[in-house]
Amino acid sequence: MSNKIKISIINQNEIEGEGLRRILIERSVEDVEVFRKYSEISFDDMEGPMSSVFLLICSPVDDMTLDICRMAHEAHPEARIIMLANECSSMMVARAFRLGVAGYISKDTSCAGLVAMIKLVELGEKVIPSRVISDLAALDTTSRPIENDVRISDTNMSGREIEILRGLIRGEPNKLISRRLNITEATVKVHVKSILRKLQVVNRTQAAIWAMSRGLSGNSETSMQEEIALPFPVLTGTRPPSVKCNGTYIAAA
Repeated sequence: MSNKIKISIINQNEIEGEGLRRILIERSVEDVEVFRKYSEISFDDMEGPMSSVFLLICSPVDDMTLDICRMAHEAHPEARIIMLANECSSMMVARAFRLGVAGYISKDTSCAGLVAMIKLVELGEKVIPSRVISDLAALDTTSRPIENDVRISDTNMSGREIEILRGLIRGEPNKLISRRLNITEATVKVHVKSILRKLQVVNRTQAAIWAMSRGLSGNSETSMQEEIALPFPVLTGTRPPSVKCNGTYIAAA
């Protein structure tokens, strides 16, 4: 990796940020700085094109991280943004790339893998978790298709199940949903199984795509009839998706 690369790590956790800095320096990345907030970064003194600037962004809450990604991309659209995330759900990855992220990497990634993925982003490639491809590959191609005119109101889901379905759209894990709704994780699991059965889908990603294609969003205040603009075609019916890997690298989960 070129030593000219400049990496600005944004992390509220100083220990975690310093650990990332040392990992990169040990692997020949000399220009690495750690910031607690995006607002602390000064772009005025940077030499060379902004395309050489990378923001390695991580936060205890992925929604906070997405807000930082949005601000960074709006202020410096030429900068390459990498999101180092706690969760790698397909919905969260889609939201991140919609906001201008060039690389989405799980915190479970090895140190060597992290540096290799940063190199790919430096070369102008996109990096996504392999789990996203696994989710797409898991779309059922044999189960009975759901008719396009079936509405969410026809599925007999309770209000609590609708709220949990919104959480699936946001890419939230069961633990986060349980905290938000003040119920146990076991109860969330029961509701998720019920949702999958009522929608006749086999996993959380299919449930989220099914609901979004019928106007449901992750916002609790949004009407079910609201139109949702997706960064990729809505997958409905039973035909398997085709995955275009040209220009996009799949990161090991």
